[in-house]
Amino acid sequence: MNIHQTGILLAAMVAGVAVSGCATEEYVDEHIATVHTRVEEVSSRVDALSGQVTALNGRVEQNAQAVQAAQGRADAAYKLGEGKCVMAEVGREEVNFATGSSVLSDDAKASLTALASRLKSENKNVFLEIRGHADVRGGKKLNRQLGRDRAGAVGRFLAEQGVPGNKMIGGSWGEDQPKMDEKTSEANAANRRVEIVILG
Repeated sequence: MNIHQTGILLAAMVAGVAVSGCATEEYVDEHIATVHTRVEEVSSRVDALSGQVTALNGRVEQNAQAVQAAQGRADAAYKLGEGKCVMAEVGREEVNFATGSSVLSDDAKASLTALASRLKSENKNVFLEIRGHADVRGGKKLNRQLGRDRAGAVGRFLAEQGVPGNKMIGGSWGEDQPKMDEKTSEANAANRRVEIVILG
């Protein structure tokens, strides 16, 4: 191979390398442009998601503030009502019965009518505990039933006079809580009673 042929071959090789280099650079440039476009798309999506996250954070903060405000109101209401759920006796009425009877006398009806009228006119949020009692004669079982019958008669009469049934509860103590302990006719008469305890 002579010098002239060697030069031509060398020139061809350099040209090939040069051309090869340009093709690789163009290829890389194309791929960089594609990757750059994708990066910009992802960046746009990230920005959009970031905006949504910011908006959600704002809503979460608003909800947290609303919950905190509601809790504050609940705490204030609890403090305001603390101790007020315990009902205390604010009054007491009593009616008496004949021996062995749960029938209301005219005097008892008059007393209960006056009580019902007073409760309705005062319109206070009160609760009535109607306690039936008996004297010691007749036996415990009979006296417990007699106390229930007496309390029931009082409750029904008050309901007829307009006292709400859900504001009353009746029970019997029978002979267990006498008003007077003596074994006299006066004590027995006092013990045959219904007590209406007014709670408010």
